[in-house]
Amino acid sequence: MFAAVRHAGYRIGTGSLTPEGHGQALALARAIREAGSAWKEVRTSPTARTHETAAIIASELGIPVIDDDRIGVDGDLSDLLPPTEPSGIIFVSHLPVLNRMFRAWAKRFGQEEPPLTDIAAGCLVDPDRNSFTAIRG
Repeated sequence: MFAAVRHAGYRIGTGSLTPEGHGQALALARAIREAGSAWKEVRTSPTARTHETAAIIASELGIPVIDDDRIGVDGDLSDLLPPTEPSGIIFVSHLPVLNRMFRAWAKRFGQEEPPLTDIAAGCLVDPDRNSFTAIRG
């Protein structure tokens, strides 16, 4: 299983999380922890809002944060899509990237992709069960 989540709320001018965004990221981290998987690392795209969201999640879960340009808006996701199974990884990225990931996995699962992802929300993706489970901060 892996998780793919959208960054928390941020200031347009600076790209940094708002105080509300900090709370959203913390709530998201707690929801991910309650999902009960063995998380190994958080991977983040190269923006302030994703880095800050990832750092909060990683701190709450006691795991490292790794920069990953592949999950940036212009990144190449090809080696993160089926049949690759990035087990134990939490990806923090942007809506267009998450939509591409979810679309590819939904096609593999033979089902519709999950609906658009709100701020500080996403899905747990379980290739063993061919399932998506919504997760929200």
